[in-house]
Amino acid sequence: MDTRILLVEDEAHLARGLCFNLEAEGYEVQLCEDGESALEALQAPNLQRTDLLVLDVMLPGVSGFDVLQELRKAALDIPVLLLTARDSEDDIVHGLDLGADDYLTKPFSLPVLLARIRTLLRRRKPDGHAPVAPFDVGDCRVYPDRFEVERNGVLSPLTAKELGLLTLLWERRGSAVSRGEILESVWDLHAETKTRVVDTFVSRLRKLFEDDPSDPRFLLSVRSFGYRLVDTGD
Repeated sequence: MDTRILLVEDEAHLARGLCFNLEAEGYEVQLCEDGESALEALQAPNLQRTDLLVLDVMLPGVSGFDVLQELRKAALDIPVLLLTARDSEDDIVHGLDLGADDYLTKPFSLPVLLARIRTLLRRRKPDGHAPVAPFDVGDCRVYPDRFEVERNGVLSPLTAKELGLLTLLWERRGSAVSRGEILESVWDLHAETKTRVVDTFVSRLRKLFEDDPSDPRFLLSVRSFGYRLVDTGD
């Protein structure tokens, strides 16, 4: 089955060019020209076939930020690549805080866009290499190759960034990992970037792994520094 991309872009010339080039790469593309139609597409029965959302921020009516926020509120784990003409750090960080997996500022080159898309899809659909072995966090089992976590027989999806954060903490389990290192390793941001995206994602993970997210046993805060993962079942 073809990889399916939902493209949300209101600039007609750019949208046509992107559709042409993405389809030439073998992707199946659905185009939406505004935020309202994007939200409708994200509620459609064929949503489960959407592998990636390429989302412009500056849209008429409902903005790309609004679409992204609604997507994450619905707990949908589709990877999101933001396209934005606003290259200020505040706008980029805001998009990441809302749950975007990556961003690209306009104007951008086609090879860079395609490379970002391949990276996000590779994280969502691992290639033929040997899968990463499952690991345990408390009474949960994480399946990195499937982007899933199982608890009491119930499977829950993980986004690429959630899995990246969790894997980093697991690889360094027992040791404190700074927010700056997490930003650099998982989000490819400068360590000094002012954002609460790490805290937001840790909060999301705690809801999956902790009996009481307000009193965590496994994903622990290290005051004024970062986070530490303990008691993984090793």
